[in-house]
Amino acid sequence: MFGSGGEGFVRFSLFGVPVSIDWTFLLVPLLASSGGWQRAAVWTGVVFVSVLLHELGHAVAMRVFGFAPRVSIYALGGLTYWPQGAAPTPKQSFVVSGSGPAVSITLGVLSLAGAFMVDERTVGADVLNASVWINLVWGAINLLPLMPLDGGNLLDTAATIVTGKTQRWVGLVSVVTGGLVIAGAAKFGLIFLGFIGVFAILRGWSRWTDKAPDFDTVLKQAVELTWSGKRAEAETLLQGLEVAAARPEQRAAVVQQLAYLRLLGGDVAGAEQAVRRLPEGWQVAPELKARLLATKDDVDGVIATLLPEVTNGQLEVTAAPLLASALMSQSRFTEVEAVATLMLVHAKSRTDAHGNVVADLAARLFHAGAIEPCLRLSQFMWQKLQAGEDAFNQACCHVKLGRPDEAMRWLDEAVRAGMPELKKALLEDDDLAPLRSRPDFDALVTRVLAQ
Repeated sequence: MFGSGGEGFVRFSLFGVPVSIDWTFLLVPLLASSGGWQRAAVWTGVVFVSVLLHELGHAVAMRVFGFAPRVSIYALGGLTYWPQGAAPTPKQSFVVSGSGPAVSITLGVLSLAGAFMVDERTVGADVLNASVWINLVWGAINLLPLMPLDGGNLLDTAATIVTGKTQRWVGLVSVVTGGLVIAGAAKFGLIFLGFIGVFAILRGWSRWTDKAPDFDTVLKQAVELTWSGKRAEAETLLQGLEVAAARPEQRAAVVQQLAYLRLLGGDVAGAEQAVRRLPEGWQVAPELKARLLATKDDVDGVIATLLPEVTNGQLEVTAAPLLASALMSQSRFTEVEAVATLMLVHAKSRTDAHGNVVADLAARLFHAGAIEPCLRLSQFMWQKLQAGEDAFNQACCHVKLGRPDEAMRWLDEAVRAGMPELKKALLEDDDLAPLRSRPDFDALVTRVLAQ
């Protein structure tokens, strides 16, 4: 790959080409350490040499054309930089793009040949096998039409050479291929490959639309993947977005969504790990904090975290059932009623997200014996939504409170407003048993059955 900037914490010169090593390269031995110190040393050394030779391939080609390149090596690979103000021709760019992969393929083929000639139990075999993997396998991936990899640059410059102008469709190729790469990375658990797919989509979309994709739109796509059950794809996309996040608030949004995703999958440790990557000084969202506390059965912590959100009117609808469950476990029914009332403010119907929560909390209060709070909540719902179910629920509450006449009045309202499965409820609901000996109840049932 090649670019236009870069610095590092270790610098030296090789064949007149300035080389810098970014601090992120230290992640390579760290990630390889699970296989033992020998494997980590071999892998780190082979990665360093392979990436350096690949980038020197780009650099030598640049120097042939009279440019003064410089090279940077970091955890995700390397970059060879054009000098500031450089304006290479498409043909020069094509040659430079192809020179790095040519070196890698040559090195990989030589390593493959050498691997057949040495004892597989030796360190030399380990070195050659690692070189084959890095230079041939990852070298092949580098030649995919993904921007800004060499394959994407080769396609881009080739299209420009053939047509005489920059082609936007190259960006679309990168977007489509990047999507396929993300799917493959999710299937086989290759996080690094997923990063490449995300970058390819971002860069390709920028070319295709002549503008960078909206970060929030990409994050929304990850959320949609999460709730559609495609959690592996969502995690891969989120991990790539975390790397691509340019501002602290973007990074915070990504890692918290990643924590939610892992909690949904039962990976509490993974969720906590994601939270620890929040930018310095950034607070965990109340709902996420409460859900993490709930995994430790810290009921008091859940309440202390979420109840202030009710007071300030900012409790998320997805957090309401969690808070209500914690409050119900301590028989704090009036506060459950307050949670439900806040949700009702935002309800547009009984079947939207807020309306569903209110209906659920009303039912919980009723079955817990908190009839008065349930009645008040059902009255509020009736006043706002005029749904037959809420009239029926008021009738049930009045029966429990020993007010049969008031119960009959609200059953009449339920009939007038209409209610799904009203006939079955009138005939079978045990909460109405005290009314079934009344003549007016029989008359109401007869009227409903005749409809």
